[in-house]
Parts: sequence; C-alpha cells; structure tokens
Amino acid sequence: MVKKIIVTGGSGMVGMSLKDIILDKNIWLFLSSKDCDLTKIDAVDSLFNKEKPDYVIHLAANVGGLFKNMRERTAMFRDNVRINENILEACNNHGVQRGIFCLSSCIFPYKPSKYPMDESMIHESEPHPSNEGYGYSKRMMEMQCRNYNEQFGREYICIIPVNLYGPYDNFNLNDSHVIPGLIHRFYNAKKNNTDLEMYGSGTPLRQFVHSYDIAEIIMKILNEYKETKPIICCNDEITIKDLTYLVGKLSDYDTNKITSDTSKSDGCLRKSVDGNYFNEIFSDFKYRSLEEGIKQTIEWFNENYDKCRK
Repeated sequence: MVKKIIVTGGSGMVGMSLKDIILDKNIWLFLSSKDCDLTKIDAVDSLFNKEKPDYVIHLAANVGGLFKNMRERTAMFRDNVRINENILEACNNHGVQRGIFCLSSCIFPYKPSKYPMDESMIHESEPHPSNEGYGYSKRMMEMQCRNYNEQFGREYICIIPVNLYGPYDNFNLNDSHVIPGLIHRFYNAKKNNTDLEMYGSGTPLRQFVHSYDIAEIIMKILNEYKETKPIICCNDEITIKDLTYLVGKLSDYDTNKITSDTSKSDGCLRKSVDGNYFNEIFSDFKYRSLEEGIKQTIEWFNENYDKCRK
C-alpha cells in the first residue's frame, strides 16, 4: 500500500496541474523551494528521512525560456545537476523503488541524423548551443536514472515532454517560455493598443503539450507503465509564426498589428520528436488541441492576472 508520494516542484505548473487532478490528496506531498533547498544534499536527505516517501515525482528544475537559457547557462547546468543528483541519491539511499523524472525535449541533438527524433537519439550528438547548460543537465539525469536502474534494480522512469504550457505557468516577460510570454505580451498590447513584435523570423517549428495532459500522463505512467525506457510525450508541430497569430486571435487581438523583430534569435530551427512509442502504449490517450489548450490558458491568465507568476 502506497503511504506517501513526494512531488518536487509541487508549486510549479505541472505540480499544480497534478494537484488539481488527483483524488486521494492525503498520500501526496507537494514540495516547493520554500520547503527544501534541493541543491543541498543534507537538506534533501533530511527531508527523505522525515517523510519516507514510497514514490517520487521529480519536477523541480531551474527552468526558463530561450533567452534565460542563453543568459544564465552556467547556473542552469550547475543548479539542475545538483538538484537531480541529490534527488536520485536520496531516492536510492532511502529505498524509493519507483519514480518519475521529468526531462525536456531540449536534451535532443540539434543536428540529428533524422526527424522526428525518438527515444534512442538522446545522446546522439550535442544539444543546441542556446540551451546547452540546461540540455546537458537533463541528459545527465537520464543517464543516472538508467544507471540506478541497472545497478540497483530501481524503476526510475524518465518522461520527455515537449514545450509545456497551461495554468500556473510563469508568464514573466523576460524568463517565460514562448506561449505564456505571448499571452502576457498580447494582454499588454491589447490593453495599451500597441503593435506586437514577433521575436525572430517565425520559421522555427515547435511542439506543445498542455500541463493537464502531462499531469494525466504522469498518473498513467506511475500506475500502468511496466518498462523503464524513457518515453516522449508530444503533439503536432507548429511554426512560431502560426503560433503567434493563433495566440493573437484567441486573445481577441487585431493580428494585422503583428510585426517581426528578426534581430532576435530563433534558437533551434527544429527539434521535432516522435510520440509513436507513447501512442503504442497508451493508445486511448487523447491530447488537448493546441487551440483548446491556449484558450483555456488565456482565460486562466486573465482570471488570475493579479496573483499569477509574472
């Protein structure tokens, strides 16, 4: 019988989405950075000794969008390697047999041998230079999960979602990912009756998954998945230009007032991944459409503007 499930990053977007959908909240402990400094091994060990979790869902990370990844690349690597190592070591030392560890599609090579990329290609070549620090830190966690599984017989499972968005996201104009950043910028442009600049050429392709979809997937993997192979969770591709116009339309903004700033970096032009493995295992699962998910996120942002992260 499961007595306790710890969720790191419990106050973040996926953690809060997970909290919204679970039924038996008594066995779940959602941790935030206020509860424990995960970069400190003694603090993590003390936490595990006190709480004695049966399962761990590791979502915590120093995370941000393209421009934060470029601006703070050393901290992105340092902090995430420390956090991931501390959590894995504590899991193993305290007998946690099964856990889910959240990676990112940023780990994949930026010059792959083929598109879309699959789970076998994580370490094929280097990640894109724009997110090198974050990408390598997440790659190392995949390697360590695999090592713990092989050496100690653990069941540490890595999930690899593409770009996540949804309620509880970080809408900060400097450090957010693309969808929450666009939602906030369109909010301001509409309020101030100004034009909106699309950053870059608009040609890069991206894939997106709603945070509630990932929360539901985590539950399915925790309870139903019988393997330890990493598993990609993804939806269809869209260009940044089409995404920008979609967010603008759903924000009820005059899209004729959208311009472009091609001096801004495009980042990686394509990092498309293959969700066939997930689809074979969970053939009954249906992702939300991008339009439905963005509409819901805009509504949440408008309703929670005064208290959301921005």
